[in-house]
Amino acid sequence: MAEITAALVNELRAMTNLPMMKCKQALVATNGDLQAAVEHLRKMGAAAGAKFGGRETPCGATALAIGGGAGVIILVGCQTDFVGKNDGFRAFVQRIADLALASGADSVDALNAQKLDGVALPDAFIAQIQKIGENIKLVGVKRVTGAAVSGYNHDGRIAAVVAGSGDVVKLKQVALHVASANPAPVGLDRASVDPALVEKEKEIIAATPEVQAKPEAMRPKIVEGKLGRFFKESVLLEQEMLIDAEKGESVEKYAKRVGITVGSFGRLQAGS
Repeated sequence: MAEITAALVNELRAMTNLPMMKCKQALVATNGDLQAAVEHLRKMGAAAGAKFGGRETPCGATALAIGGGAGVIILVGCQTDFVGKNDGFRAFVQRIADLALASGADSVDALNAQKLDGVALPDAFIAQIQKIGENIKLVGVKRVTGAAVSGYNHDGRIAAVVAGSGDVVKLKQVALHVASANPAPVGLDRASVDPALVEKEKEIIAATPEVQAKPEAMRPKIVEGKLGRFFKESVLLEQEMLIDAEKGESVEKYAKRVGITVGSFGRLQAGS
């Protein structure tokens, strides 16, 4: 059997970015053949992907990338909070965000079609699964474009990105609001809210004892009136601004006061 030297193990590790023990095991399995060991690790990676692929990923990490009039946030899910906080995992997530920005990808499918260092992104994920020993997957991608773009990533757990015009420092205050708001905004304005969500809210309001106690003919108008509260709480421009604001000032009024516009936003949260 060929001698498995430390130099050979290090060479394979440099080629695959996998732990030394996995590299040594691959070289032992292939009698020291470096290229065969690479193939072996790729096959083992595919096996690892199949082994862990069905497991839930309730934890994860977010990353933000901004440049060239665009901003992207991504969320990569993982199984445990321990991995979600791991520096190596977070560095990988940031590389995916940078890839999303550079490639123009604006969805999970579009980003999965890209290559990371010449490797198809799904295969890069399989290599990471093999490396860390638990399932990870690309969960979300949000991209915005505009004359001014700013964003905020709170401890790799909640990321927000906002596009518009004006001072990016003031625009970042809106991104901070988007990350902090509870409930999280579901649309920029009323017209951008998913109609299905609006209908669901109407059903909930209509079913409340307060509305049910009213004459049936009056209920539709009461529901429409109460829907205004939902919009005020859930539409970004109508929410009460949480950062750098005057008392009771909405995001829309804040933007007007500081001379910016808000045209689009995105928000992703790990473990949400």
